[in-house]
Order: sequence, then C-alpha cells, then structure tokens
Amino acid sequence: MPPAPIAPVSPELAGNPDGTPPASPGHATPSLTEPGRIGMLQRYVSTRGRDSRSATDLGGHSTSVRELALGRYLASLVPPSTTGLVIAFFAYLISVQPSLLPRYWYWQAVVSGLLMTAGYALGAVLGASAAWVWEQAEVKLSANSNWVKWLSRLGILAATLIAVSLVLRAYRMNLLTSALVGLPALGPQGYLAATFAALVIFACLMGLWHLLVVIWRFIASKIRRFVPRWVATLTATVVVIALVIPLSSDVIFRGIMEYMYHWGANLNRSDPGVSAPLEPQRSGSTGSFMDWDTMGHYGKKFVSFGPRANDITNVTGREAQEPIRIYASLPDNRKLQDAADQVVREMVRTGALDRPVLVIATTTGTGWLEEWSIQSLEYLTDGNCATVSMQYSYVPSIVAFLWEFNRASEAGQILFDTVMEAVNARPPQARPAVYVTGVSLGAAGSQAAFTDGEDLNSKVDGAIWAGTPNYSPLWQLLTTQRHRGTPQVAPVVENGRHIRFANDPSQLRVDINGRTLPTWEYPRSVFLQHASDPVVWWSPELFGQEPDWLRERAGADVHPDMRWVRGVTGLQVLGDLPVSGDTPDRHGHNYHREFIDAWIAVLGLDGSAAPANPYREADGSWITDQVRQDMTEDIFNRLYGPQSPGY
Repeated sequence: MPPAPIAPVSPELAGNPDGTPPASPGHATPSLTEPGRIGMLQRYVSTRGRDSRSATDLGGHSTSVRELALGRYLASLVPPSTTGLVIAFFAYLISVQPSLLPRYWYWQAVVSGLLMTAGYALGAVLGASAAWVWEQAEVKLSANSNWVKWLSRLGILAATLIAVSLVLRAYRMNLLTSALVGLPALGPQGYLAATFAALVIFACLMGLWHLLVVIWRFIASKIRRFVPRWVATLTATVVVIALVIPLSSDVIFRGIMEYMYHWGANLNRSDPGVSAPLEPQRSGSTGSFMDWDTMGHYGKKFVSFGPRANDITNVTGREAQEPIRIYASLPDNRKLQDAADQVVREMVRTGALDRPVLVIATTTGTGWLEEWSIQSLEYLTDGNCATVSMQYSYVPSIVAFLWEFNRASEAGQILFDTVMEAVNARPPQARPAVYVTGVSLGAAGSQAAFTDGEDLNSKVDGAIWAGTPNYSPLWQLLTTQRHRGTPQVAPVVENGRHIRFANDPSQLRVDINGRTLPTWEYPRSVFLQHASDPVVWWSPELFGQEPDWLRERAGADVHPDMRWVRGVTGLQVLGDLPVSGDTPDRHGHNYHREFIDAWIAVLGLDGSAAPANPYREADGSWITDQVRQDMTEDIFNRLYGPQSPGY
C-alpha cells in the first residue's frame, strides 16, 4: 500500500519546504519563500527543540509571533495586521483626549471605534507596503523563539500600562473640560463602557471589511482563469467599488434620509399641546390667512408662545402693545415663494409694516425659532414690534444640510427679498427699522441675503446671529478680514465700526484682548459665537489643516491642552456636535441670555451717543439691572416652568 500523501503545511508553521522540522543548530535555515505570493514577506525565526513555528510578516500578518505572545486561541481572534493593531491602539488613545466638549459614553464609543478602524486600515496598508519592500530586498531575520515570546509579551504589558496611564491622564484633562462648559464629566464606568462599545464597533467594521475582501478574492479568483493576475486584481477592485458606492449612497444613505423625512413629517403634523392664539396680531388666529391646522409643530409653538401686552407691562412697568408674530408653514407644493407671499399677506393684515421694528427671522431645519431672541426683543420694544418667519423644511438641521444643502440659504434669500419689497414700497419715513436674526442653520440661511459687510450695512438696520455654521460665506469672509492680532474666535472687523463678534456680551464693548472698541455706529450687527460651539468650528478642512481658532488658543471655555491631530480632530469635533445643545447657557450651542444684551446694543438702548439710530423710538433709560433680571426670569419661567433648575 502506498504511503498516505503528506498534507501541505503553511510556510508560517513549517520548517523545510517538505514539512520536516527545521535544520538543527549550525545548519543554514532553508528559504521558505512561497512562490507566487507577491507582497508577502516571510521572517524566519530559528528555534531549538520542538517549538519550531517560525514565520511572520513585517506588514503585520505575524502568525508565529502572535501565537507565541498571545497563544494560538487569542491570536486567532485578533485581526491579522500587527502594524494596523499598533496604530489602532494609538488612535484609541488619541480619541479620548480633550475636545471642545465632554461626550456621553456612547458618542465617545462612536468616535473611538471609527478612529480605531481608520488607524487599523492605515497600519495595514503601511505594513503591507513595508512587507513588499522587504520581500523585494530579500531580507531574512532569525531569532530565538523564547526571546520572541517574552519580548512580545513584555511589549504587550508595556503597551497596556501606557494605555492605562494615558487614559487616566485624559480622564483628568476631561474633568477640566467638563468644568469649563458646565457638563458632567465621563466617569470611570463611562470610560469602560465607551471602550467596550468602541471595540464592538471596531469588530463590526472589521467584519464588514473582511466580507468585502472575501467578495474581492472570489471575483478575482474567477477572473484570473482567463486574464493576467494584475488585470483580475484591478477588475475585482473596480467591481467591489462599484457595488459599495451605490449601496452606501443610494441605499443606505438614501434610506436614512427617507426615514428622517418621514419622522420629520410626523413631527410636523404632531400636536405640540398648544392652542390657537386669540390675538389677531398672530398667524393662525381667527381671520388669519394661515390655517391653524396646517401651521406645523414649531409654527404653532411660535405663534402661541411669547409674552402678551400685559405680561410685558408686568415686567417692565411700562405700557405695552400686543407683539405681532407671523409665521407661514411649508406649503404642500414646497414652493418657498408661496410661503413668502403668505408672510406678506399676513403683514398687511396685522399692520406689521406700521410697527417701528420689523424682524425677519430664519428658522432652523425643523422650523424652530429661538424664543430667547424673539421674546427679548418684544420686552425691549414694549411689544411694539413684528417678527416674521416661514418654514422651509421639517427635518433636523443636519439632515436638511446634508440632503437639501442650499434650502436654508434659498429660503433666507426669498423671505428677505419678498419682505423688503413690501417695505420699500412704502415712503422712507413710513418704513420700519428692519433687522434680521437666526440661530444655527437659520443664521446661515439668513446671511445668504448678503454678499459682504458693506452689503449687509446697506440693506438692513441691524442683525443678530448666533452659532453660525462654519460654511457660511459671509461668516468666512468677515472672519478672514479680521485685524491682525485678534483671534478667530472673537475677531475685530473694521475696528468694530458696524459688525462685532462676541463670545460673551462684554465683548460688544471691549475686545477679547481688553481693548475698548470705538463708537459703534449704526447699523449694528452682532455675531454671537462660543469658543466651545462645535457647530461654529467644525468644517471638513479640520481633518487636514490646523485651524486658527485652535492654534491661537484664545477660547476661555476650551481646554488649553486641546491639540490638533491630522485626521483625528475633525472626527473629535464632529463627535461633539450631538452634545452641543446639552450645555448650559453661554457654552456650546446654547445661546439664551446673551440675546438680551445683544438686542439692547443693536437697538441702541445702551445709552450710546452714536447718531442716526434707525429705531426712532429708542429709549433705554428704563432698563436697569433689576429689569434685566426680571426679564430673564420671566422668559425662563415661560419656556421651562417656574420649577425648573435655576437659569
């Protein structure tokens, strides 16, 4: 009977090509290079006795060293690229370093998991490239297996100790970040939960990657029968990419967007728990051209909320008028011009053009407006004002930004042009002072009506914008025009003559460097922006270029040790966005009490001697510290209830 055939043995686990043990000491170790495996470098570890496993790959596909260090079972569970694992390890350490805001454990897990995956992918590519170079150079190394085993385990122990020390350091640093912005810090349990969840995310993404590799290898193996190897490799790569891109963009991304629009439509139709206003000065009331049932969730809230004339009198002690609030919901045909025309019809019906102050407010993606801004204005003008707005979408701002990038800008431009056409149709002496305002995506949409600072000053009598997203062309232009020596977080433009940026209301008079600004001329415009607001500071450029705001380290509520890391900081600040609205007032993306001081300044109620105030009825002599306090309390209680925590 012929002997049974010998099973082929992997070069990584073999000694000689025929599967026999390696040569005894003193004999040359034969070459084990496997023909045809281009790009794979085999390192040979000469051993004594029975422990003869020997081959590793410098690119990270290190079978023998991994088994020696971790054991065969654990080594089988770890991804194959050692270089990738090392870089993924450092990516995790970087991911827990301070950012603009402390994150909840689940958002920290997302940031860490994505960075670990990106780090592994980078390491795998670098390792494979190095392996190919070493193979072409025919480099061979040898070492005693016991040395390899214990040095590897010592390296793992050292890496673990380094990781623990750096995570503890990051924990202490993040305590300061939490204190600076008033958010609770992530505790030890949170870090453990975030780390475990990050590993799960990493494993899932690696599993997805290996699935794509299996598909690629299958396609390449089938094609290789008919064409040269390089042609099969290229063809398989093109096919996989052609499958992934449509699947991710047309199926997954589109599916998420369609779900969010379905969710937004349901929210827009939902009952906000408010009643139709009784005052004819508000849209949705009896006689209004806007049907209450079709006004949308946030439209109903806007026209129902806010102080009435007697509320204003109770706080200020002055005679007040009923504020005008006009809001046009998104038409069924989604035509923005139709909504803007409805706004003008409501303006004529309510007499909005006869009020001394007219504010054009642009909403966020859901149709929401910041009550702190509108109510502050209504108190300060004794209710003798009108605020007009319209809905252009019903989904969260990030969804509207991704799916309908220009929708907010288009809406801001159309609303402004349509309202101003009605204003300019009146004699100059009979026109109201016109101001514009918006928060977040609403600020960017509102700014679309202006090309530069000169255009802004020529078209309106003032503006207040808060939390402007980084992509706004007007914001970008003005920021680049700042005086040398003033930081990006609080730039000074044209000596603050008309336009001023402020992290805090105090910077409306004194810049961030302590220099008193000269007389503030009319018209006056304000950009409110917190140094810790990721909505303002995130941009795609953050992945590849260090921004001025981080290099200058001028933000009072930003950790002084926050550093820019290529490819990392962009994802970190992106991970700050979901928690930016959970910060206390005057931090992150929350702008509340600042609006009182901003409107006092823009309306000219601050007692300044600047001439030609467009608000002809301006008189701030009655505004005392106690009135400010009462105003703040009344707005807070109306929005959150008297039993809410202190403001």
